[in-house]
Amino acid sequence: MVKAGEVMWRNALGRWLGVALLVFVASADFAYPKAPAAAGHAGLEQNKAVARRWIEEGFNNRHLPVVDELFRENFAVNGHAIGRDGLKQSMDRHLRGFPDLHVRIDDVVAEGNKVGIWYTVEGTHRGEFEGIQPTQKRVTWVGFDLLTIEDGKISEGRFVSDLLGLLKQLGATVSPPSIQR
Repeated sequence: MVKAGEVMWRNALGRWLGVALLVFVASADFAYPKAPAAAGHAGLEQNKAVARRWIEEGFNNRHLPVVDELFRENFAVNGHAIGRDGLKQSMDRHLRGFPDLHVRIDDVVAEGNKVGIWYTVEGTHRGEFEGIQPTQKRVTWVGFDLLTIEDGKISEGRFVSDLLGLLKQLGATVSPPSIQR
């Protein structure tokens, strides 16, 4: 048997939850801010074009000076400042290890000042790479780069690549670290 006071309390709780839900829904727009006004559709397309240009000119056309045009001097990767020179050295290491390297852009998304690129890389291991002598093996690996673009220049990159898959294709033995007990 439900008492009258309990019914009133349940009704009040139901009204309070309903109001709380309305407030939450109404304020949801504030919880997820929209992209800055400066990054409208045209800005997003310009940012995507910068990212595509880096891949097409830098990797596929082997034109490393494009880095000087597209990246800030103090460019950072995964939170570590490597600068333009560090990025060019990394790109050169890949191009020397895989002289026929080709990067296919699978998808590009943009929001605000961020551009995400999913890509597939193919190449033949004809040069030393990460200490592994040439194997002549044709390899494929995938990755994702999240780039921050400020005033038309890439200031930061968060790179995720299937390096483990690549090393396995090259015949490298990869072992997990031993656990000391």
